[in-house]
Amino acid sequence: MSKNKAVEKSGDVGKATRAGAKHRKQDRSQIDLAELRKPVEEARARLDKAQADAKQLQEKARMLVTETKAAYLRALAPYRHACRRAKARCDFAGGRGSNRSDMVRFVVQKTDKGVRVSIKGRPKTEELIPLATLKESVNKAAYAYTEKHLGSKEKVGNKGGSLSNRLRAILQ
Repeated sequence: MSKNKAVEKSGDVGKATRAGAKHRKQDRSQIDLAELRKPVEEARARLDKAQADAKQLQEKARMLVTETKAAYLRALAPYRHACRRAKARCDFAGGRGSNRSDMVRFVVQKTDKGVRVSIKGRPKTEELIPLATLKESVNKAAYAYTEKHLGSKEKVGNKGGSLSNRLRAILQ
């Protein structure tokens, strides 16, 4: 029997061959990972730079809008003042002119059966909210009242929140 056949029978050659193959695979995978990692790192660096550039552009745009808005308001002030003197309607809105709703004052009075609520200057809006309803939910009662007498929250803002605060204060 030859020397190789004796080694094959004992299994030493198979183990040596498998170990060599495993070692070669590890070398290949390390090389492949290193080669593949480089473009990923480059792409990541480009992404980080692009995000930084975008952030700078956003900040620059925000500053441009802020400066231009300030210039607009400076130019608008004398015109609005002249319109007020002449009691004429101003065609241009100021900073918050477009999103302001009319001011509303609630008159709230505690009674034996509940809380009497009305809007100041509007006697037709007087209503008695029972204590049972208020114990259930002050917010629901307040928002139901304001929606009924003033309109939806989208139109009038958070008037229901103001009323619920007044109701809570009077119930304590």
